[in-house]
Amino acid sequence: MDSLTDSQIQQYRDEGFLVLPGLFSREEVAAMITHYMALRAEGPKPGDSGGTKDHAEDPNHQYPRMINMHDWDEPSSAWASRDDLLVATTCLLDDAPVLRQTMLYFKPPGGRGQGLHQDEQYICQDPLLGLWIALERADEQVGQMVVVPGSHRHGLLPVEPADTSISFSGGQTTMPDGAVTVGIDLDPGDALFFDGRIIHGSYPNRTSDRWRRSFICHYVGAHAESFEPIQGQHMSHLPS
Repeated sequence: MDSLTDSQIQQYRDEGFLVLPGLFSREEVAAMITHYMALRAEGPKPGDSGGTKDHAEDPNHQYPRMINMHDWDEPSSAWASRDDLLVATTCLLDDAPVLRQTMLYFKPPGGRGQGLHQDEQYICQDPLLGLWIALERADEQVGQMVVVPGSHRHGLLPVEPADTSISFSGGQTTMPDGAVTVGIDLDPGDALFFDGRIIHGSYPNRTSDRWRRSFICHYVGAHAESFEPIQGQHMSHLPS
């Protein structure tokens, strides 16, 4: 990839997200699934999170989300630093990208989703860009990524408790008036780039036999600024 087109960049500016189909090959995502399942089978890793403890039946507890694998796993670092990813993130951030975070979500059959939120309600740096690589088909049945197009233009919004019967995290964004959610169907290897202030999340995996594994990166611009969120606009402000 040499660059993104002007129309792709403009869509990201206007809508707050951009899909690039087939950025990773089917062979690559199959290798990633094999790799991360082997890592998961080894046992706990730093920062593992299966979500809130009030729903012991959630299979996310058996397959907790991994975080910052690039700090201790060379393949994760290499996948997050691919030239094609850095080209795209440079165009969208309009700055040199710096890898801020990696995550691997397993979301097995029956797993809870995540309450709709803004990433800057967790990571207080701007600009922030998220990248979501589908490792298998992500559709409504398995709890695809859901976004509120254009919601990044609202700035940071207040947070509120989430319904933990459907969300493995305890907080979510207070939705603005007129917000409309859109589900994003993705095939294995498709990439979803999204602004750090767009409202997004997912609903539970309603299937009995399908996983929704995904490789996620967050990048900030080299000139990104850290900020102190207003009281009530960060997930840490919610009662524990």
